[in-house]
Amino acid sequence: MRWQAGVVLAAASWLLLACAPARTDDAPVRPDPDVAPLVDYIDQAVGTERFRGAVEVRRDKKVVLRRGFGFAAPAAGVPNGPTTRFRIASVTKQFTALAVLILQEQGKLDVADTVCAYLPNCPPQWAPITIDMLLTHTSGLHDYGADLDQYLAALGTRQPTPDQLVQLTASQPLDFPPGTKWAYSNSGYDVLGKLVERVSGQSYGDFLRQNILDPLGMSDTGYRPGRTPGKEDAVGYENWDTPAEVFDDSAFFAAGGLYSTVTDLGRWQRFLLTDDPPVVRQDTLTNLLMPRVAESPTAMRWYGYGIESLGATMSAIDSYGHSGGLPGFNSYLETRPASGITVVVLANTAIDSESFGRALAELLPEGP
Repeated sequence: MRWQAGVVLAAASWLLLACAPARTDDAPVRPDPDVAPLVDYIDQAVGTERFRGAVEVRRDKKVVLRRGFGFAAPAAGVPNGPTTRFRIASVTKQFTALAVLILQEQGKLDVADTVCAYLPNCPPQWAPITIDMLLTHTSGLHDYGADLDQYLAALGTRQPTPDQLVQLTASQPLDFPPGTKWAYSNSGYDVLGKLVERVSGQSYGDFLRQNILDPLGMSDTGYRPGRTPGKEDAVGYENWDTPAEVFDDSAFFAAGGLYSTVTDLGRWQRFLLTDDPPVVRQDTLTNLLMPRVAESPTAMRWYGYGIESLGATMSAIDSYGHSGGLPGFNSYLETRPASGITVVVLANTAIDSESFGRALAELLPEGP
């Protein structure tokens, strides 16, 4: 979900590392000489009113840095921390993708199937669309993220149901014939969320909780439409001084409706990198991480199932992850498989989270 505003970040002064205690399933957080450049970089961004949020950086299983910066609720003076909850926007998509692959692992669907085999009342133009096309943004479904205000006005509600989201998407003409090109589509992932519900017989949030979040120990992550943000939730800001409009989780559903913390997303990154704990079969995890389609002929960016990879070719990937942005929040995950470096950035203000996260990864030496 790419409603984002970009900023360029630079480096200067530093503060001592401060971390919340890790849970027993996490590698311990210990002071590391390599942390100073990371904190310098972040503190400069905070000091010049360009970043507030939380960060986790790991090298292999070792947590190098995990802490909050700036305020979760500036008006109340509540600081950000490792367990502050943020809206993670399009980082949601990799969880939706894994949910679909778990259903495939259970023998309940095949990603080569057409979506109309599982959803009733499909419009005729959807007949060629496969689940794989929805996962890889090659379906041709029009992306509602291109105009958030128009999308919400068309829905006529701030708390849409999955059926309403799918019906709105079904009423739009396709942007191109299915399977003929790549174009980012939040709408396609909302359709996948409805698919998960229909095939599993559970709500989207309950399926994620039972099959992914609880097995990974991600107790501060979830999808809860209708919830009222609490003291553990960050307040989103359009810019440094202006609070952003508050949206219900349901407005972004399976394309961008999850909330999480840097601590929980660090667990998720570890799982993707090491298959620890082994929540799914190895072939399912391989399918999730596999690059599948070029985003453009020259960008060296490859999209798979809710995960974007960077590299010279699909067989020579340097890193994988995803960015996300919606009003008041920006997010970024990155994993560098060769070095074992992982980065989580969650911000409650407008920022180019990908540039920020990639800079942190570059500042951390690969180690022995």
